[in-house]
Amino acid sequence: MRRFILASHAYMSKGIKTSLELILGKQDNLSVYCAYAEGEPFFKPLVIQEVEDHPEDEFVIMTDLLGGSVNNELLELTTKENVHLVTGTNLILAMSILLTCRECDDVAAAIRTCVEDAKTGIVYCNDSEIDSDLDEL
Repeated sequence: MRRFILASHAYMSKGIKTSLELILGKQDNLSVYCAYAEGEPFFKPLVIQEVEDHPEDEFVIMTDLLGGSVNNELLELTTKENVHLVTGTNLILAMSILLTCRECDDVAAAIRTCVEDAKTGIVYCNDSEIDSDLDEL
């Protein structure tokens, strides 16, 4: 089974999950960790425990900020063969990863593609060429 984890500073990950479930429906294989929310700094042991409780499963962990404490705390998990760590998560990236990686054979390649695709969804909409592109949608 493939499992997905969203981990962020405060409630960003919870908000992304709520939005994902509004668009995609209930996501039973998606866990959320809200680091430092309500004074709770101890998210790392909870994530590690989830990974250790399911050694036969593959995990895609998505964090909010490259160089941020949440991502840095989870970097050590990348030594495990069943864990993939992605940072810079936003709604489009999380949705793409959930839809693409749920059943794919090569998760690492799929994640790389999802990251590249998500970059195209980050746009400064005041640019004039964007207006004409949006008209075509």
